[in-house]
Amino acid sequence: MSGEVNDGIALRKRRIRFRAVHRGMKEMDLLLGALAAEVLEGLDAQGVAAFERLLDVADADLLAWVSGNDAVLDAALLEDEESRALLERLRKYRFQPGSYGENL
Repeated sequence: MSGEVNDGIALRKRRIRFRAVHRGMKEMDLLLGALAAEVLEGLDAQGVAAFERLLDVADADLLAWVSGNDAVLDAALLEDEESRALLERLRKYRFQPGSYGENL
């Protein structure tokens, strides 16, 4: 049973990694791809579920939130502790020349 659960989590992480960098909006590809590269391996099942919820949010809404507009995201997403932690980490990310994730 444990092996099946681990295989399921591993598959979900691979899907997250792909979805994070194939969003359609280049800015979100970079932001979410960098976040996935930084945190994905350390996430448990709850963290994986939180990242999946984050990926279900429209790019324009995520980008607006990262830019400071708190009103655009669903309150349930913001109230979920795991999702909120990922969002706060995403908001703190700042691009630096030559940086692709090492400053998350």
